[in-house]
Amino acid sequence: MSDKDQKWYDLYERYTDKTRAFFEESKEKTVKTLDEALDKAKESLEKTGELTQEEGRQFKAYLQRDLEQTGNHFNRWSEWIKTHSSPNRVQSGFMDLTAKIAESGSGFLERLSEWADNTGVYHTGEMAVPGAFKCRACEAELHFDAAGKLPPCPKCHKTEFRRVG
Repeated sequence: MSDKDQKWYDLYERYTDKTRAFFEESKEKTVKTLDEALDKAKESLEKTGELTQEEGRQFKAYLQRDLEQTGNHFNRWSEWIKTHSSPNRVQSGFMDLTAKIAESGSGFLERLSEWADNTGVYHTGEMAVPGAFKCRACEAELHFDAAGKLPPCPKCHKTEFRRVG
């Protein structure tokens, strides 16, 4: 991983950690309070100069997309992690946040799915969480053990993916 990619990854982890912290502080665990936590985390990192406004917008969109996908597939994904991954390979910030959201109940996860603006499509160059991704053009799969930026499809060089695991 290049130094630039490592910095991007570290900032995404800080963003998820801050979002989790702000979400935990709220009394209600609703989609509205999650959206507020996303905004507070973004604003906090923008104020310190760690993120530009554009990066903050991107991180919020990435995390919304990742949470939507997790809400849609939480049980299946959880089982996959238990059987295919050791806990030290799963990124702690994202897992802590999804665990806190999962504690809020399945109704919340359903509302989270409806809330997400993104259709769940991942694009080359975007940040993605650990898991499997299928190319929308040729159905080739990419597998990630850690969060990182998606490359173009190694088979057909297209740039759109869906998370499948």
